[in-house]
Amino acid sequence: MGCTFCKCKKCCPKFCHCSKCCREDEPKEPEPSPPPPVEPEPVVEPVIPARPPEPPPRPPPRPTFRIGLGAEFPDFECNTTEGQFRFHEFLGRAGKSSWTMLFSHPKDFTPVCTTEIATCQVLLREFQKRGVQLIGLSCDSVENHKAWAKDVLAWKKAAAPAQDTRLGFPLIADENRSIAELLGMLDPLEVSATDKLPMPARALFLIGPEKRNRLTILYPATTGRNFAEVLRVIDSCYLTGHLDVGTPASWHPGDHVVPNLHISSMAAKDLGQATERELPSKRKYMRHVAHPVLTHDKQVRHMPEVKPGESSFRIKLGAMFPDFDCTSTLKGINRFHKLLDHQKTQWTLLIVWPADFSPVATTELMACHQMLNDLHQRKVSLLGMSCDSLENHATWAKDAMSILHQENTDLGFTLIADLSQHIAKELGLLGPGVPHKDRSPARGLFVLDSAKSLRLSLLYPETTGFNFFEVLRAIDSLILTQNHELATPANWESGEPVIVDPRVATDVAKKKYAGFRAENLPSKKQYMRFVDDPGQVPFPTLPPATCLGGPEWEPMKMPPPRAIVTGPSRGEGDSQNFFCTC
Repeated sequence: MGCTFCKCKKCCPKFCHCSKCCREDEPKEPEPSPPPPVEPEPVVEPVIPARPPEPPPRPPPRPTFRIGLGAEFPDFECNTTEGQFRFHEFLGRAGKSSWTMLFSHPKDFTPVCTTEIATCQVLLREFQKRGVQLIGLSCDSVENHKAWAKDVLAWKKAAAPAQDTRLGFPLIADENRSIAELLGMLDPLEVSATDKLPMPARALFLIGPEKRNRLTILYPATTGRNFAEVLRVIDSCYLTGHLDVGTPASWHPGDHVVPNLHISSMAAKDLGQATERELPSKRKYMRHVAHPVLTHDKQVRHMPEVKPGESSFRIKLGAMFPDFDCTSTLKGINRFHKLLDHQKTQWTLLIVWPADFSPVATTELMACHQMLNDLHQRKVSLLGMSCDSLENHATWAKDAMSILHQENTDLGFTLIADLSQHIAKELGLLGPGVPHKDRSPARGLFVLDSAKSLRLSLLYPETTGFNFFEVLRAIDSLILTQNHELATPANWESGEPVIVDPRVATDVAKKKYAGFRAENLPSKKQYMRFVDDPGQVPFPTLPPATCLGGPEWEPMKMPPPRAIVTGPSRGEGDSQNFFCTC
């Protein structure tokens, strides 16, 4: 068939060259659809893994040392006014049987510290006679320590000129407070005006020949220590470390002592003529003998190892005292903080004993009852606690009141029962694994303020009785600081001159206090500022310590006359005195 339009003879339209071919009649092949637009591939941003949130800063390492009786003292590097050495190296300098007293100070060129360092310098021979070496600590540099020592020596005015050239003991420089933190010395209630960091409290440790802590005195930065009390407890620790005896409450050298509870009557005779008193409980534990003659050249028994407590509470100033379940002789209150609230006083004195029916603790129980009037006048309540039952508490109290010849009178304060020892463990006084057969470390004296914070603590061995005249003196200092922004020097007694807080300006102090006077020192720093005591603290009515010197337990004689150590003159007829029972 030819082409319909051009009449060519081509039979197949595909060979026809005209443009109008019969191919138009034929179905056309569909034109290929245009390819779909190519969408650009999305740009894939590189996936950067999200950075994990930064962890919170690690808290400073928790000190591993706990200020407990029997704890072995840690070793650390000491940079001192007498060179560098390890602390354990220093402990052994004076021989294997030597004792060491470590005492801390908040800062150089501070008034209370200056009075304490000066007092230690005056009493250096008394410590040496007892085989005790001294080492101090302050959060300042060695250079400042040496400059401060010149102020100390100028203020002390020692009689021997040779002693005025240098201190007789080293001072550790603890500028970054690492040692103070390690030993739990920091007082959060006293903050440095320069770096706003807590200042060390007035911590004092008596370390035995075996490098274990034998005794701890923890006072706030504004309360100067009483070194007559320090010498008294050193004498007690030496005596009780050599013989199986204890020293009663408010004991002084020369007073009768009590044989330890585990000593038989036959063994007690080796200590001297023992006198025993019949008690309502029928128990035979209150015996006493005359003070044995003992020199300080004999080696004492080593203290056994005591495992540190694991409680989160640590005995340090400013710490909130823990709350715990408790059963006491005051019915209807079963929580400790509620018991504190029930007292409705500004201060609380808490004494912890290892057990009832022990001779030293019994003399303390008696002294506490006799001290109630003094405490009430100071708005201080009293609580006792012992690792024993309520039934034993009641019988023990009757024994104590019988000795006081007050058989028909009840004990005047509340006793908490801790037979399970869970409270002693909560306070960190006992280690893990209660109940313990040996409860002797569960012993301490604590002063709490109205906010339930710890303000003062004494940890004495079970065989060394607390001196309640010193307890009242320290409480008077706390009250003075709280009410008047004043501090108390070393060996201060109520009514004696007191120290103006460094934070109080001189012009303000002159207007606010009577009897203002300032010391001139080599450093030219005016920080030794004294004023008259504005307090109205009543003189203690606590009778002299109950003496065990006779079948009727007559009151003992008053402490021996106090040696007077006179400070620098402030003018005619005006001087600052140190008192020390040496």
